[in-house]
Amino acid sequence: AAAVMGQVRSMLRQADLDGHDGPAAAVTAVELACGNLGIEATGTLIHAHLYPAAKPGTWRVAWTNAGHPPPLLAHPGRDTERLDQHDLLLWPGALDQHRTQHERTLVPGDTLLLYTDGLVDHRTHGVDAAIGRAAAHMSVAPIAQPLPTLLDQIIDAAAPAVADDIVLLAIQIPTPTG
Repeated sequence: AAAVMGQVRSMLRQADLDGHDGPAAAVTAVELACGNLGIEATGTLIHAHLYPAAKPGTWRVAWTNAGHPPPLLAHPGRDTERLDQHDLLLWPGALDQHRTQHERTLVPGDTLLLYTDGLVDHRTHGVDAAIGRAAAHMSVAPIAQPLPTLLDQIIDAAAPAVADDIVLLAIQIPTPTG
């Protein structure tokens, strides 16, 4: 499985470099290539690109989700959004090779969280409940705290008894100083 994942990761990087129009097109190209090459790569993934936006201090994120747990987007002073839109999991050779691309503008103070299923998939509670706990914590967490502290608190809130590997990737848009 690790060898196949390494192949897919390299193929995805190449698809991005080949100029495919965004994350959805790159993942579609990888699926088609895996199907043609007989590489049995199945699973979930989120593939995203982050770009500076037109307005200074803001960023655009474009992503496609192949059946992975939803990213969470926290906005200062508002509820955290679950970016639930997703397509089927990665499955080369599937009849429907269409991937949907989503985009959002991130403004100062926003925090985008991507995570593995180890954060939310546990025998003792449901996935939705754990995602809800992580989102609720992000909604009330102080903006000014260091990102590593926030991530530790999210793990404590969503996965107090960790039984699986957890990987978190967070992007926090800095607020202007001065």
